[in-house]
Amino acid sequence: MSETLLQFLEGCIAEERLQRFRDVLSHRTRHVALVLENVFHVHNASACLRTCDCFGVQDVHTIESHNSFEPNKGVALGASKWLTIRRYSRKLSDDKNDTAATSDCIKHLRDHGYRILATSPRQNSKPLDEVIIDGKTAVIFGAEQMGVSDFAISQADDLIHIPMFGFTESFNISVSVALVLQHLIGQLNANATDWKISEAEKHELFEKWVRISLGDKLPPLLRRFEESRAK
Repeated sequence: MSETLLQFLEGCIAEERLQRFRDVLSHRTRHVALVLENVFHVHNASACLRTCDCFGVQDVHTIESHNSFEPNKGVALGASKWLTIRRYSRKLSDDKNDTAATSDCIKHLRDHGYRILATSPRQNSKPLDEVIIDGKTAVIFGAEQMGVSDFAISQADDLIHIPMFGFTESFNISVSVALVLQHLIGQLNANATDWKISEAEKHELFEKWVRISLGDKLPPLLRRFEESRAK
């Protein structure tokens, strides 16, 4: 999109709305990424997206080896349209290859410089309060009841868990995501780490959000802009 076109479209949106975009972008990060492996419960999937948006986490990776990731728009409150969601899915002929999508996701993250953490209650996992974020970090959460796959655990750099002291063995996944992100984002805010997205990324997302906000109005506005340029 040319700068002239972007300026034209900005003129069709209230300044308060545009300023809200700028304020949100000033707190967006790609230093932390969320990975959801075969999460199928609609309500939980949606709540996880809403939590990411609230904490300023831009990137969500969904592994769909067995289950489709289908968030409920009402629960997510539209959060999905403001996030960058990358899906990994394979049509598999047998269960022996069900690690393919997880493998693709982990490879993508490693290629982009991420350290991989997997949530697990195993004895060798670190309690959350001992986790220090000193670089780009992706956290894998598993499906309800099943948890993170053995393959993902084998590929992770570290395992982490949230300490619990009651009879219940686990938190709901959306609660777990909120607790882990609160800890990690709190560390980012407290440290001098350069965790915010770049100016180029801000511009790209701002442009995307402007288009999203215009919705059905966008096609006629684009035609009007092209007509004005042709005169």
